[in-house]
Amino acid sequence: MSNDASDVLLEARFDTDAIITYRWIGLLPICLFVVTIPFVIIAAIVYAFLLRQIVASWSATLTRRALIVRKGVFNKTEKTIPLEKITDLSTVEGPIMRFVGLKQLSVETAGQTGGAGAALVSLTGVVDTDGFRARVLAQRDLVSGIGAPAEVARPDRAETSTVAPSGELREIADTLRRIERVIDQLATRIDDRS
Repeated sequence: MSNDASDVLLEARFDTDAIITYRWIGLLPICLFVVTIPFVIIAAIVYAFLLRQIVASWSATLTRRALIVRKGVFNKTEKTIPLEKITDLSTVEGPIMRFVGLKQLSVETAGQTGGAGAALVSLTGVVDTDGFRARVLAQRDLVSGIGAPAEVARPDRAETSTVAPSGELREIADTLRRIERVIDQLATRIDDRS
């Protein structure tokens, strides 16, 4: 899969300030149990710095055929998810997330690894989450041929084409037709010998 700059259709942006606010709210219970206030202030500043570095390392790039997600400051991970494998992009927005204006986008794929209900990739704080989600799903549908006009299938087995394929799909369809012809020829030879 090429990461050619001309192949990139959309680059996700993350709302760093909202993500930090959301994570800081998680520090509030810690503040109740910590005796020394200066420690909490220093910890909050270090925490904000680390979160900025972490969020700055996130990227989600939509290409013509895949969604590429990169994360990590120390341990860098990159996942390339072919669009035709994506079954759903779900969004989660809890009360605190709604308060700071965040949504979490979860990418679910066919045959994904992980437990039931676990997402392959989760992206928190994508700017215009709904727009990014809609664009990824539209590109997935375009790549998968969902919604493409279908022709009426003809009863002749050698000429069954239900969708006008393009590019790689056309090559696969042509190869399958050639294999089918060879199998038909072999079956005819076997019948003639019997």
